[in-house]
Amino acid sequence: MIRPMPQFGDTNIRKALYHAWEYLLLELSVCLLPQNTTVARQMLQVAEQALESNQRSQPPEDIFVRLRYSRASLTLTLFQRLADASQMPADIGQSLAIIATTIYGVETPFSKDQISYQRTLLKILFMVLRGATHSSNSAHVRRVAEAPAAVTQQVLTVLDRVVAASFRTLVTLIHESESVTTPEDLALVTAVLQACLTVPGIEQCQEQILNIMLAQDVIQMATSLFSWSDRFTYNGDPIYGELSLLFLLELSALRTIAEQLAIEGLLSHITSAKLVSFMRQRNVSPFSDNAGAARCYGVWAKGILPLLLNIIRALDARIAPEVAHVLNQFGDLLNSSAERIQAPGISRTVARDSQQYITLIGVAEIHSLALLFRVLAALRVNNQRDIPEVRWDAAGVLENIEFWLASRKILRERLLALGPRESNWRATKANEGSNCDSRLEEKVVSQLEAVRDVLSEDLE
Repeated sequence: MIRPMPQFGDTNIRKALYHAWEYLLLELSVCLLPQNTTVARQMLQVAEQALESNQRSQPPEDIFVRLRYSRASLTLTLFQRLADASQMPADIGQSLAIIATTIYGVETPFSKDQISYQRTLLKILFMVLRGATHSSNSAHVRRVAEAPAAVTQQVLTVLDRVVAASFRTLVTLIHESESVTTPEDLALVTAVLQACLTVPGIEQCQEQILNIMLAQDVIQMATSLFSWSDRFTYNGDPIYGELSLLFLLELSALRTIAEQLAIEGLLSHITSAKLVSFMRQRNVSPFSDNAGAARCYGVWAKGILPLLLNIIRALDARIAPEVAHVLNQFGDLLNSSAERIQAPGISRTVARDSQQYITLIGVAEIHSLALLFRVLAALRVNNQRDIPEVRWDAAGVLENIEFWLASRKILRERLLALGPRESNWRATKANEGSNCDSRLEEKVVSQLEAVRDVLSEDLE
């Protein structure tokens, strides 16, 4: 597909002209749209050839460094086009092998000279892992119990050499004042981890994954990063506290690892961290103007609550007393979660003329708490002495949930989008038949209905 330009002599200038010509031909392929499988196959071939070119030894001149980065950027664009058109290959084995080999060949991936290139490669890896599960070409793959053994082994190697190794390196670099890494890098590694764990059949490899993480000491490093996150802030934002828990949250989806987290005393480490002491302050909410307080709320709603759910799912009654004890340490957050969902005008702590808003993260918080409340209440039936009651107004929450579901016009008026992603959902029309105006409203209503179902069954 890629034809070289005429020869101009055996010099580095000739090589540079050749690679520039090669890149021009590659870039022209971006103009193509994967409207059918033939074009999609050609685009995939170009993307793989670009990565293979980057695996070859290159002269040291700056032009070759730029060409390597340009080929990687082109590859990312091509995979994005394929994913958007649901034309990713059904068998990701070949593409996964090529991108993984390319990443393994980067000697100092998070150095100043390589970090932009490494970020692009990680994004490509994520798209290869996730793109196939959203492709019309891979419908038959989703119906089987597991991926081919070769793909599973490749994913395990990626978990070891990319995910675990990168996480270790990044946590180490966070401690260095001159590091060029950013929170985006940890988020990218976590995204790759999440994508790896969605590969069909990978849950059958829980022991191997646990051994990989233990060998790389990843669990301990993530826990340590959370403990120190009040000091290692990014522009005053303790974002690494949230990112470390989100990484552990993805791992805890595997029961074997959730059990290991409990064995290593994760809940005790969390509650004793200094960042958690800030979370017990009254100004912690999704509406806080203080970056630290807003981040603390994110740690609670996005990290701690889902983690507790995964851990109690794995260990049920064995861990229930500790989970209930942890929840009761956050009395102000439990109370404020119920207050934020109250119907307009009935709150004793909010002025009647004060505007109350509903947010997606606030409803997700209520959903997690409702599930935890129900599970713990069920376990308390046979063990009331050891499992303390969670002091959360479930009955009041249920009553207010029913109000919001019955008052959709008011819900739309009070629905607040947080961040560009939610703003985009608010501007996007909802699915037909959902009786919602926007995707954001659709997501919030779905969560509210789930909370209603959980609490209705629990309180009958």
